Amino acid sequence: MTSQHPYRDHGLDTSKVSIEPARSTQPRGPHILYFDRGRGWLRYVFIHRTAEPQIVIERLFWL
Repeated sequence: MTSQHPYRDHGLDTSKVSIEPARSTQPRGPHILYFDRGRGWLRYVFIHRTAEPQIVIERLFWL
């Protein structure tokens, strides 16, 4: 899956995947991505770097 923005679900099938901030007070902080129609989720952080941006997965859960 690819998205144009690491914090929004643009271009993703929102019936299967949704993204929300882990804390509403930190809009650029950790986010939670729900997948497999809510049966799994992962918590990630986007590290913006000019040379090599990265998405770091902190925690993953899947039934």
